[in-house]
Amino acid sequence: MTQLKKSFLYADMDGTLLTGAKLVTQRNIEQIRRFVSLGGQFSVATGRSEVIAAPFLSSLPVTRPAIVYNGAAVYDFSSQKFLHQEELPADLVHLFFKAAMEVYPKVCAEVYTNGMIELLNKDCIMDHYIPRENQPYRYVSPDSFGFCMKLLFYGDNDELHKVERVIYEVSGGKGFQSTFSAPYYLEILPEGVSKASALSWIFEHTDVIPQETAAIGDFYNDVAMLSLASLSAAPANAPEDVKTEVDLVVSDNEHDAVGDFIDRFLIESK
Repeated sequence: MTQLKKSFLYADMDGTLLTGAKLVTQRNIEQIRRFVSLGGQFSVATGRSEVIAAPFLSSLPVTRPAIVYNGAAVYDFSSQKFLHQEELPADLVHLFFKAAMEVYPKVCAEVYTNGMIELLNKDCIMDHYIPRENQPYRYVSPDSFGFCMKLLFYGDNDELHKVERVIYEVSGGKGFQSTFSAPYYLEILPEGVSKASALSWIFEHTDVIPQETAAIGDFYNDVAMLSLASLSAAPANAPEDVKTEVDLVVSDNEHDAVGDFIDRFLIESK
C-alpha cells in the first residue's frame, strides 16, 4: 500500500522547482502529479507575480492557494483571484527609489503591481529575466506607479548591499522589510511580510494544516517559511547556511529537487 507522509507541499520556484534554464524537469512533473493522485495537495511559494509564474505551472496540478510576490499576496490559480494582498506604502517607495539612485544610479527599480512590472528608471541595468522570459513591463514615472506589493532592486550584489544600507538609514528601518531572493535581487516588502507570513495566513484561512505541510526552498527568503513546515527540505544547490536550517537536503535543482523530495520522503510504500 502506498500512502503519503504529508498531505500538503509548498515549493519555491527559482533555484528549486526550476532548473537554471527555467524548466520544470519531467521527473518533477511526474512526481508532483503522483503526489496529487495519491491525495496530496501541491502549490508554490515564489517571489514571482501570478502572471510571471503561470507559464511555468501549466503542466502542474496547483491545487491550493499559491504564495506570490514573496509573500505579499496569496493567489488562487484555479479561480484566478487574489485571496490576500499587502501593500508597500507609496511614500516609502518614493523614499527608497530616491535613496537608491543616489548610491547606485544604474540600479533597476521594479514595482510589482498585479502582474505588471513597472520600471521607475529608464537608464538602468535591465533585469536580464525581463526580456529573457518576455515578462510584461512598462516604464512609469516614480510619481505614477500603481498599487505596490513589492519593490525590487536588480543589479550587482555589492551595490545592492549599499542600497539596502541606505534605505535603512533614511527610514530608520520602519514600515518595511528587506530580503535577498537571489544575489542580484534585493526585495523590499511591506512590514511583516514574507513567504512565512503568507503561509501563516494560508494556515489560518484555508484547509492547509501545519502538521501536514512539507516545504522546500533554496534561498534566504525561504528559511522562515521552511521553519513553519513540519517537514522541510533544501536542494543541494542551496547556500550551506540555508541547508543547516532544514530537516533534509535533496538533489539539486538541476536534478529534480522537488521530485526527489516527494519520491524519497513524502511517499511511503508498505
